[in-house]
Amino acid sequence: MTLISKNQQIYDKASKVLVGGVNAPIRAFSLIGITPIYISSAVGPYLTDFDNKNYISFISGWGSIILGDAYPDVINNLKKQLEKGIYYGLSNEYEYLLAELILEAFNFHDMVRYTNSGTEANMLAIRLAKAITGRNKIIKFDGGYHGSIDYLLIESGSMEFGEQIPSSAGVSKRLIKDTVSLPYNDIEILTDFLNKYGNDIAAIIVEPIQTSNMLIKATNEFLIKLRELSTKYSIILIFDEVSTAFRISYGSCTDIKPDITVIGKVIGGGFPIAAILSKKEFMEVMAPIGSMYHSGIFTGHPISTFTGYQVLNIIKSIDNFYKKLEQQTLRFTNIINQLKDHLPTININHVNSMFSLYFSNKKVESIDDIKELDIMTFIDFYKLALKEGVLFAPHPTETNYLNFAHDAKILDLVAEKLMKISNKLNY
Repeated sequence: MTLISKNQQIYDKASKVLVGGVNAPIRAFSLIGITPIYISSAVGPYLTDFDNKNYISFISGWGSIILGDAYPDVINNLKKQLEKGIYYGLSNEYEYLLAELILEAFNFHDMVRYTNSGTEANMLAIRLAKAITGRNKIIKFDGGYHGSIDYLLIESGSMEFGEQIPSSAGVSKRLIKDTVSLPYNDIEILTDFLNKYGNDIAAIIVEPIQTSNMLIKATNEFLIKLRELSTKYSIILIFDEVSTAFRISYGSCTDIKPDITVIGKVIGGGFPIAAILSKKEFMEVMAPIGSMYHSGIFTGHPISTFTGYQVLNIIKSIDNFYKKLEQQTLRFTNIINQLKDHLPTININHVNSMFSLYFSNKKVESIDDIKELDIMTFIDFYKLALKEGVLFAPHPTETNYLNFAHDAKILDLVAEKLMKISNKLNY
């Protein structure tokens, strides 16, 4: 009689009531071709599944965990806070206390409005841009992901309004007729397009670093041109920093200043939260002062805002926090580079504590380079790493995240495990 693992039992039950047994496609491990992993607990950089297998994880709550899971000071303070209640249905002091910390870091903005997710925050930012400008058309960029918003789910290369192709079933052409997706980092096409349509555009939304696309970065020249042309045509420039805010540095990942910044992940310490930031004049277009409606039962949730407030204060209290995180990432990058003797096509893109791990004969620096990825070797490597208890994002285009708990001792252990794997593959 074959024993069925606890993880498999959970999957069998979950798949009857949850689509694919999960609530987000990336958790299905579809590319890898394995049963989804169900986690029972997390401490520091470790996850434990229901078969009591431990993993050194580089998922870090998809970037929302920056100190390490179950960080003692956060947990101890959170326990005390929970004794005061879970959700009040009215405002709480940590909404403004967290906002003050955020605006201290983003000092070119004046006000904050919270949402429950990055998707909702990006949707709100675009609605606000439309309300401010009285326009409807939107520009995004190929490879950029801003959440599951209908009118942003279009195929790359849709460079004329009204000719777009939806990138998801269920999205009608009517909903995407006012959105285009231009090539990322192409200043010439951007300039020509805005010279043609600039006076009709409400918003340009862009990730300064594409965190769902191999950490491809916008060039400084591209961001400067975006700022220049947005100002020229009175377009609201939105930076989507849901993943990068407070992850690269204490605040933004760039010195270029947009009209609206969208942030999330780290500011909730693992609890659901996101926010938009802008100047007072723009923010007060929203209700209850202005006529643009936005509301949400759980926006500014007391547990999310409390935890985010604790996390940001702890980060501030640790000398050279981001420099130390970057040093840990460089240590990990060196580990990957040492594997090249056995795995010459292994590569890593990284920005501070974020990295993408992939196999290719060339470094991925543009969207076109992604076509060169060796997916089969990635899958083989991934499965062996999993057996050794090392857990990466289950797709090479997705970002991995180190957290402060990935110390030298743990990274040395990872090095041993990955060297063992490279000897087995040895392509």
